[in-house]
Amino acid sequence: MNFIWDIALQAERDKKSLDKLFFQPAKNPSPCYEQSFDSINERHVNNPLVEINPFMRFTGIFQYLLHKDVVYDLEAENKQFIFYAFDAIVHILTEIDLCHGMTKREFYVRRVRKELLYGVYGDMAQEAMECMTKEEQLKVADELYCVTEIGGSFASFCKIVKEIFPGVFIYQGRKKKRRVYVYLDRKETPELLMKWEFLRDTFLPIDMKVRVFWDTHFGIMGVDATMQTKGIAIF
Repeated sequence: MNFIWDIALQAERDKKSLDKLFFQPAKNPSPCYEQSFDSINERHVNNPLVEINPFMRFTGIFQYLLHKDVVYDLEAENKQFIFYAFDAIVHILTEIDLCHGMTKREFYVRRVRKELLYGVYGDMAQEAMECMTKEEQLKVADELYCVTEIGGSFASFCKIVKEIFPGVFIYQGRKKKRRVYVYLDRKETPELLMKWEFLRDTFLPIDMKVRVFWDTHFGIMGVDATMQTKGIAIF
């Protein structure tokens, strides 16, 4: 890790929220590194207090705010304000860093992900998203953004369900096209049920009906793998 964007990404991988990190100017910074961990080979963010060298890339921003003559002349409470202001500014710079190289679409997708996690789309969506990995969250946000652009469809529902439940089988009724049967190859748990209900309610067209089967597949005539004794769901 070196740059603040690298620190932010590693903190996220270490399950530490960026909001919980407090940035402060390093006491003994290196001119070659933006990070100022005890070891230059540090691979994890273990301490919420993160020291950085603010003059490696952002001299124009911090050269006055952190100038030793300015800090020396301030009273204690004003010095404290400066360090809180420093943390806020670095958090803004981190967000800008993280957005570099992003396309306009990726920016919107990440915004949708944040709105889902913040409860903008309702409590159920928020709880379901919290049960997912970041990769799954981005897939859901990407598909939801696509739906807002071109509208929902059965194909969109199938795509996102296959992304979140890779072993899924989705069947559409031959005579009743608006009836769908979904087989999820895993045992039902409260967490998985929450994910499934969120995807169903969010992406399945409102005029379609669906029935889900967990763990045990229903029998299909002519398909031997589904016609196993004591391994068939009856409906």
